Amino acid sequence: MAEQTTEQTYYGLTLAQHRERIKKLGAEKGLQGEHLERITAKALEMLPTIRLDESAQR
Repeated sequence: MAEQTTEQTYYGLTLAQHRERIKKLGAEKGLQGEHLERITAKALEMLPTIRLDESAQR
């Protein structure tokens, strides 16, 4: 049986899953070491505050 998690998800992924995706994409773009860690941490901080809606913002 699959284990159920109580970890909150954002856009279908947990923060841990987002962390891995951000790090992978950053590494593909050439980010390394401290800079990659800083960018990843900042992105994870921002993730819960992002609100998507259907209205166009022009």
